[in-house]
Amino acid sequence: MPESGIERSVPPHRRAVAPKARGRDLGPSRYEQIVDAAAELFRRKGYAGTSISEIAEAAGMLKGSLYHYIHTKEDLLHAIVEEAHLNTAALGEELLASGAPAVDKLRLAIERHLRGTEKNLIKIRVFNAEFSGLPAERFAEIIARRDTYERSIREIVRQGQREGAFAAHLDPRLTAASILATLNSVQAWFRPDGDLSMTEIIDGFTDLLLRSVGVETHPERTLHEDR
Repeated sequence: MPESGIERSVPPHRRAVAPKARGRDLGPSRYEQIVDAAAELFRRKGYAGTSISEIAEAAGMLKGSLYHYIHTKEDLLHAIVEEAHLNTAALGEELLASGAPAVDKLRLAIERHLRGTEKNLIKIRVFNAEFSGLPAERFAEIIARRDTYERSIREIVRQGQREGAFAAHLDPRLTAASILATLNSVQAWFRPDGDLSMTEIIDGFTDLLLRSVGVETHPERTLHEDR
């Protein structure tokens, strides 16, 4: 499924995290390599246990050259957190603005959420490990984005009930929390080289979550018990 225009645009944190003119002129692709190198190190060693020198070495550059792109190590953690949440932040806004039926919205939410997990797996794991250590202002921003995304899922549930597609007895807040808990759990156990591809996981969870809100489904694929 093609990404939305929101997701294809240059993320705002690029301008905030790497404000030096020289850093911008050198291009985002090198910056992405630095962020990816930092994410892998933070995942393995933790944020506190990783030095700027190690990040520079992993990115294949001198420590001094790294400062063309960042001011501090914390800038990289902020960039990783932003990358981890870009998918759901854009998706939440898109879902709230969409005029599509609730069933289609929920299918889209499941697919895009899990594709985002697949794309940003390491960054999401770093975020989960380091989230509590973010500065208060950054912490509040992330909570606000999370709340917007959760609200979009609640609105899908309410819309589905109004349309007669979802079970009327469901509590929208609890149902949305359950859907997101299910989707968020994937980052903890998904392995790109594992037995289940992300496409199979999306198919299986789409069937599971649609059935959980009262939609009869006819999945094209099933997840076999012998896997």
